[in-house]
Amino acid sequence: MNLTELTAYTQIVVLAIVAICVGISTSIEYFAKKSAKPLPKQVMTIDEIAKFVVSEAATLDISGAEKKVKAVQALLDQAKQENKPVTETVAKGAVQHAYDQMTADQAKQEDTQDTNAQPIGFVSGDDNDDKN
Repeated sequence: MNLTELTAYTQIVVLAIVAICVGISTSIEYFAKKSAKPLPKQVMTIDEIAKFVVSEAATLDISGAEKKVKAVQALLDQAKQENKPVTETVAKGAVQHAYDQMTADQAKQEDTQDTNAQPIGFVSGDDNDDKN
């Protein structure tokens, strides 16, 4: 067996392996599309849902305690729709955490705006004129 024959056999084996891999990939894709349950495109975490419900509750014209109750209930409803087992205690904690993060972010933005502000100075021309 010379080098040319060995190279030809190697190329055939590599092509066969590539063809098998392409066939396996195609069959997996076909069966995934035909499955009864569609594959999820994006899965939201409880923290992400909590941020959304807290932002929504902040727009309501009710007291803070009522906003928290509405946000917790909205979080529980959304988690139930997505088949995520969440207890009421966890939902309350997630809502409180999201609220704390939101207020911390707002405070940080206010601090940044305050530090960037420059005081307006007034120039008084008559002080220098009297001394001369």
